[in-house]
Amino acid sequence: MEVAEARYTDNPKGIVGGSQSWEKACLTILGASTTAPMYTVMYMSGWLKQHQGNSIVLELFITFYPLALGILLLQVCFDHIIDEILGRWACNMLRFGITSILNALVLPLIYVHADDTMSLWIIFALMGFSHGVALGSSFELCLHMPRRCKGIEYLNVGLQVGGVATGVFGVLSGFTLQEHPQSHHFYGFALLTSMLCLSGFGAVVLLHFCSDIYAKVMKIRPEPPPASIWEVLDLLYTMRVCIAATLLTSGATLLCNGFYTYAPTSRKMNPMDNSVLVVLLVYVNLCSDLIGRTITTYFGCPSGISLLKLVLARQVLVAVFFVYISQQKFLQDIFILVVLHILMVSHGMFTTWSFVHANSLATVKGLQRAFVSKMCVIILFIAILFGSLLGNAVERIWFITY
Repeated sequence: MEVAEARYTDNPKGIVGGSQSWEKACLTILGASTTAPMYTVMYMSGWLKQHQGNSIVLELFITFYPLALGILLLQVCFDHIIDEILGRWACNMLRFGITSILNALVLPLIYVHADDTMSLWIIFALMGFSHGVALGSSFELCLHMPRRCKGIEYLNVGLQVGGVATGVFGVLSGFTLQEHPQSHHFYGFALLTSMLCLSGFGAVVLLHFCSDIYAKVMKIRPEPPPASIWEVLDLLYTMRVCIAATLLTSGATLLCNGFYTYAPTSRKMNPMDNSVLVVLLVYVNLCSDLIGRTITTYFGCPSGISLLKLVLARQVLVAVFFVYISQQKFLQDIFILVVLHILMVSHGMFTTWSFVHANSLATVKGLQRAFVSKMCVIILFIAILFGSLLGNAVERIWFITY
């Protein structure tokens, strides 16, 4: 395995990020198809708020991410066994095929069950299952690629392209342009997103049959997880900078995301008549995050200590966000939009750099790449889940009157 790794790592041909721009596009599409369903629901948050109340976004995160986290833990333990039995080629096709089709099928069901909380939780859970499988497999693929490929960076860009693309779909379908969208607006929106989900599987098929670098990655023998808890702890200690940066960045971001529906608007007499502002905040979130991730394809990752300092400085903006939404004396929509823009550009940069730093550690110190890739995503999900649970607790005890 180590010999094969050395051969393809040093191979300058067929590399994503080199002359093969179509491979970069495939990784971007794969990332976009992975996150599109979740972002579609976020764009629907203003509409779902009318059916389920202000807490709908927090309910999505609390339902979606625990199952995704559980799936990733199962992948860490059993993926190498399944890959040994069926082969990595077949397993990857199966994983991405099932998740793409499942996402395409469950999205249209949201409209039918918009008033049924339990059914929405089941839909969110199925989406969480698909998200966990697809994201874990995608990051493992990219982490096995040579660093010069910038596979992680382009996949991360794609993860945010999914949000921007679904935002465009919301406009094209007319869904996000209406305060009270009709069924044809919803189904147009869902159909376009479902097509994007299926295109992710198409991107994998194209890589499967045409990409030299993908073929080399698939030939690497699956790696078993660490044999003991001490090995796990040693790997986690080595990844401590990545873990801290991810927890602080994504946890704080998700804490803010759950409170978009509480942001007062200056556009209406009633500051909480804010459905338009909520949609604008989601658009700014996604576009700004995409800008931050794109920046990482041009600039290298800072050192671990520098990254942590930047992450800690970012927490000041998180405090500004919550101070603003907790009052109604100073109301300027442009102010909260600018604050969120800076927050999300930095989020895109710091999250991607955390993964890049982990990849560098795996390369320099010879860490188990399959374990590192899934642990990065697991830590990301833990951060998101922590931010969501903290947001739910703050929502219940915070002394704000709406």
